[in-house]
Formats: sequence, structure tokens, C-alpha cells
Amino acid sequence: MAIFNKPNDKSSKTSINASGTTIIAAGTRIKGEIEIECNLHIDGEYEGIVRSQKNVTIGKSGLLKGEVHADKVIISGAFSGSIDSNIVDILSNGKLFGSVIAKEFVIERGGFFEGDSKTKDSLNLENAKPLILDSNNT
Repeated sequence: MAIFNKPNDKSSKTSINASGTTIIAAGTRIKGEIEIECNLHIDGEYEGIVRSQKNVTIGKSGLLKGEVHADKVIISGAFSGSIDSNIVDILSNGKLFGSVIAKEFVIERGGFFEGDSKTKDSLNLENAKPLILDSNNT
């Protein structure tokens, strides 16, 4: 039985698992910038920028102020700021104050939204150039 691994031993390499969840627990306050490849669940308070390739969930006791860029954002607590996401769900206890850019935006009964929203598809239309036909309409 070996106590030390050889430097080229494959078992000594660390693998990164991006399928977990990072949790900011209730009673925790953080300011800064988070960039993660996994899910993020906030039950405490966070102020700053969040970039996640997966889901960002704000729990019932959670408060997030700032910017969120994620695949999906689920709000049960409170959010103030701007969201750029594929899917945004405000659940029945959730409150969102700010701006949303999303492909899908759902507000459950009892959920609250104050601000402005745009669909990602409408942004593509705003940037589209008009088609100009020649005198032969071709």
C-alpha cells in the first residue's frame, strides 16, 4: 500500500464537478462578484454581480441586489437590479424590482414585478435592418 501517489498517477488529478450547488445561507451577507459553472442558491443577502452557466435561485429569505446573468433565475425572495437570462420565474412569494431580459418570463399568482422587461427575441428584431427593394421589387 502506497502512502504517496506518483506525480503522474491519474488518481491524483482533481476533477471539477460543475453539477453541484453553491449556497449562501441565511444570515450571511456578501458583496462582490461571483462567476460559477454550477447552480447558486441564495438564502442570505448578496450584493453585486452573479454569472452562472446554470440556475440562480433566491430562496424565501434571500435578497439579491445587483446584476444576474444566468441560464435560469428563480425568485422566491427579493431581487433588485437587472437580470439577463433565458428563463425568469417569479414564484408566489417572490418580488422583483428592476429590469429583465429573458426568453421566458413567468410570474406566479402572488408574485410581484415592478420594472421593465424585454424578450430576447424582441432585441433581435430591434437590431434587424429593414429590407430595401429595388425598383423592380426584387
